[in-house]
Amino acid sequence: MPIDFTSRNPGPELMDGSNVPQEDLFQNYRELHVINKYLGGYRITLKGIQQFNYDTDELSVLDVGSGGGDMLNEVSDWGRKKHVKLHLTGIDLSPAAISYSAKRFPGINWIQQDVFEHLKSGAKYDVIMSTLFMHHFSNEKIAELLKLMWQSCNVGIVVNDLHRYPLAYHSIRLLTKLFSGSYLVKHDAPMSVLRGFKKNELTSVFEKAHVPIIVCKWEWAFRYLVVMKK
Repeated sequence: MPIDFTSRNPGPELMDGSNVPQEDLFQNYRELHVINKYLGGYRITLKGIQQFNYDTDELSVLDVGSGGGDMLNEVSDWGRKKHVKLHLTGIDLSPAAISYSAKRFPGINWIQQDVFEHLKSGAKYDVIMSTLFMHHFSNEKIAELLKLMWQSCNVGIVVNDLHRYPLAYHSIRLLTKLFSGSYLVKHDAPMSVLRGFKKNELTSVFEKAHVPIIVCKWEWAFRYLVVMKK
């Protein structure tokens, strides 16, 4: 059966299930870290953060859907190099994600909570970032989340997510088939691409949320970087 790349696949991804064994999720986080490290996923979010002109030596950052926590650890390293005092918070609904992250990166504040409820509570951060999180939602839920992120940030938002494209799908499917030991990664990595975006779809959902974009550009490997600035 041919793969449909014309519209976003609704999923689901296996890792979003409620009954996935914790150790299976831990293996998933370890392998995703390798994928992001070698395919430049971390670099893209850091590039977005550097789009802002900071007039302070302190910055609070929230990572929504923080997963295994590696992205915030990369931000922590960036802050040390730039001599910026960072107050880092990661939020994820998964208890396994928070347990995994807290054990590996104890210097970061980890919250196990629904991000929609957290942002509705009035929590405020300078920068709110999302890495490979938006594609888990429908366009309507993305617009809702963006509105909450926009009202909860003082400086801006950085989004790093997937480009839905045949070469991206077939490449990650082959790579994970050959090198992954995780059934979650083998299923979810290609499915994530099918749940990803075309550029016009991204700009459309941001417009729907009334969030102004200053950067929306394609990045290797098959990602889009979107930056919103107040």
